[in-house]
Amino acid sequence: MAETPPRAVSPQPMQISSWQQAELNAARWMRHWGYADATARPGGPDSGIDVRAAGALGQVKYQAAQVGRPELQRFVGARPYGSTAQLIFFTGSSYAATAVAYAQEWNIALFTYRLDGAMTPVNDSARRIHRLSASTVPSAARNPESIGVQTFWQRNWRVVAGVSLLMAPLGSIGDEKTYTGPFALDVLKFVGILLACWSLGTFLIAARFGFRVTLQTRPFRVAIVSRPTASPATVAGRTPWPRPAHDRTTMASTAQRDDLVTEAARLLRTGSKQHQVDKILRDRGVGFLDRGRILTEAKELYKRS
Repeated sequence: MAETPPRAVSPQPMQISSWQQAELNAARWMRHWGYADATARPGGPDSGIDVRAAGALGQVKYQAAQVGRPELQRFVGARPYGSTAQLIFFTGSSYAATAVAYAQEWNIALFTYRLDGAMTPVNDSARRIHRLSASTVPSAARNPESIGVQTFWQRNWRVVAGVSLLMAPLGSIGDEKTYTGPFALDVLKFVGILLACWSLGTFLIAARFGFRVTLQTRPFRVAIVSRPTASPATVAGRTPWPRPAHDRTTMASTAQRDDLVTEAARLLRTGSKQHQVDKILRDRGVGFLDRGRILTEAKELYKRS
């Protein structure tokens, strides 16, 4: 009889009666999903990350209260700067609708666990992880450097095409077939060609370096916003990382702003750089001007403490 692959066998039931057992149970499920080095260290420093693996980070809540959007925002903020690890959240209760919507935007896999340790996926990201085959996630988690290997032209064709489009209008100057007069009409033709080529060229170059261009007409504004990079497990499954659907907004309340100032000051005290704190605030949807004011107040608070 052929041997059953380990991936096909779910972890054995495990009675969950404490937060330590909940974290250990989450770690063994992550190993089952292919993150072979997933490890929980109950009782260690509380950094917002309860289970760590090469390609994923997990947070476990052992509580009866419903998980809301703020818990997921803190989870995103706890991810190390520059990390592309898959975020996986576990709770023994349930999730608010706002939390599920936020998880969809940031590709956070949401799971609920029963007291016997069984896991139930809540959103699409979790269901994708739950049903991945043995050959998908494990190789991605163990060998992230082997994923997405592309040739120079595959990586940079957008840059080459974008630069060519930026230069194309200059090459059209003096073309008698394009500019047939009168002079005013030729000028309008050149301006039209220039705007079309430069717009498309800028879009291609921005896309190559991980930015997206957004245009709003009320009020008129053009912005280039960086987008998160897909995790190794996501790339292996060829599923794109969802882009944040919301626009950067200002703080909803003074209390929320005070909390962010306090947290930013704490991060500065623990050795985080200003640009790292700024990125955490940006990931949480804080607008550019608000981030500047929060960082200024946080630095003053840090100096006084």
